[in-house]
Amino acid sequence: MKRRQHLILFVALLAGAACSNAVGGSESGYQRGRAALEKGDPRTARIEFLNAIKARPNDPKVRLAQAEAYLALRDGAAAQAEVERARKLGASTGESAHLLAHALLLQERHRQALTEAAAAAPDRRAYASWVQGLALMALGDGAGAEAAFEEAKAAAPGDHRVWTAFARFRRDNGDVQGALRSVDKAVALKPNDVEALTLRGELTRSQYGLTAAMPWFDRALEVDPNNEIALLERAATFGDMGRMEAMLTDTRKVLSLSGSNPRAFYLQAMLAARAGNFRLAQSLYQRTRGRLDDQPATMLLASAIDYQTDNVQQAITRLVKLVEMQPGNRKARRLLAASQWRLGDAAATIETLRPIADLEDADLYTLTLMGRALASQGATERAAIYLARAAQPQQRSASALLSGPASAERLAELRYWARADPGNPGAQIRLIGALLSSGLGDEALQRARSLQAANPGVPDAHVLVGDALGMRGDFAGAAEQYRKAANLAFTEPTAMRMIEALERSGQAAAAAHVLQIFLQQNPRSVPAQLLAANAYLRARNWPAAIQAYEGLRRRLGDRDAAMLNNLAWAYSEQGDYERAIPLARRAWALDKSNPATADTLGWLLVLVKSGRNKAEGLVLLERAARGAPTDAEIRRHLSAARKG
Repeated sequence: MKRRQHLILFVALLAGAACSNAVGGSESGYQRGRAALEKGDPRTARIEFLNAIKARPNDPKVRLAQAEAYLALRDGAAAQAEVERARKLGASTGESAHLLAHALLLQERHRQALTEAAAAAPDRRAYASWVQGLALMALGDGAGAEAAFEEAKAAAPGDHRVWTAFARFRRDNGDVQGALRSVDKAVALKPNDVEALTLRGELTRSQYGLTAAMPWFDRALEVDPNNEIALLERAATFGDMGRMEAMLTDTRKVLSLSGSNPRAFYLQAMLAARAGNFRLAQSLYQRTRGRLDDQPATMLLASAIDYQTDNVQQAITRLVKLVEMQPGNRKARRLLAASQWRLGDAAATIETLRPIADLEDADLYTLTLMGRALASQGATERAAIYLARAAQPQQRSASALLSGPASAERLAELRYWARADPGNPGAQIRLIGALLSSGLGDEALQRARSLQAANPGVPDAHVLVGDALGMRGDFAGAAEQYRKAANLAFTEPTAMRMIEALERSGQAAAAAHVLQIFLQQNPRSVPAQLLAANAYLRARNWPAAIQAYEGLRRRLGDRDAAMLNNLAWAYSEQGDYERAIPLARRAWALDKSNPATADTLGWLLVLVKSGRNKAEGLVLLERAARGAPTDAEIRRHLSAARKG
């Protein structure tokens, strides 16, 4: 009997020890989970909390901690489930409302998130206000969102999440300077916060360029190598830099973590499209399952894929919607016009191109297609104007942000909204852009300067002042304004404006320096590469021009008549007629109505060194002279050919 009592006591002691170890183990698991969250490793935290839950399934504290881990992983549904379990186990509404509001926010249930956030306890007010700000942003209530963020900052000035969210809010409202200050505050408060580091990378990409952004994404991924948002932002940057293998590696990693991530499939589709494999691009794009269909960049890619895979009517349907959303999107207009032209609808082609074809800086393709469409309808005189412009590009002034002249009704509408919401930079920017594109430069400059004074951190404010000054012919003043904008966001449009303004104000060396810096950061920028190639051509640096144009040719193919024409000229100046003449003939075949292509091919054919058909060359030169009767170089070639 005594021995049995000892045995019972021994078993009881073992059970007690086991229980004690379980409690201690679960508590240490909980602590390790919290440490992992603080470190920025939510995946490890989730596993630690899962182990703690197994040991203490009825502890609401651990359930709420697991909800935090799911929120960090952006899994709103799982976080909601954990909060609801915690409440059943005794967690109060006040201590859990902020987490449930965040979970609802991640599921895009914004109004429910607002309601839930309002029930948060006072000591959770900062978190709840942060969630309210994000929800109000999503609902388009800018004033309400700003008020919520200000409340959150006042309640918890040291909360890095609040400053990161406020940075996004500032960026979305065009205040790049405010966004930069806010995100830098967030990084200073928590240097290992992946979201803040990733956002700093996004802002740096716009501010300085692709190369400068990469260290920020790398830092974020050092903290959390599996963070999908950081991986996707780095992948997109790799793609823009032309580092396609690295881009593919990052998107594949995202898909290994989340097999249905739509943005990963979108980036892979874009990669396939750039490589010319449009069937593969179509297959990859379909795997986004329509979840990105309302985003402008996605709509443009899908339309390009449709166009290349003979789904032209579907491309038109998408592009009509996109142009309605973004009337100043030139790429969308060009692709829509090309689709309409392909279906034989010349009238629609003209209507689509008119807003951008009438701008001073209209591109060669737009002018040529506009000319062809008008000619097909018998408007030969009007067609000749556009075709002559394509052959002899005019000096280009800085162009307004809103392309195309606005109607009186549109101007009245924009003035109304600008008066109704004077503190909204977006409303002012739209009005000023319309004023500029309609030739109302004095009013545009006055409004632009007021906008600039009130919003010094908004790049577009400086750009618009520059545009207005450029319209007056003050290109030195315009260049200085573009420089201010570039210090906030060194984007392609701003860089191209600055380069042009510097050149037109006699600052050629400064223009070349800006172009060099921009190309270092954005090596795949087609407009910048074309500027560089043209500069080499003007400088008679034939080897550099050939290298630049051949690089563009590998990317764009043999579809750009102007590029092929310039490349042919560069080869001819080196005496390489075997390469020059086929390229010139290809350029002329692509654009027979362009006097420039006729002049180049004709001149090369009549050159004695070429040994080609001089009679054909003379006919082409006469044709070029008729198309551009004021072009001195063409007249010189024709005169020399006749004498020869």
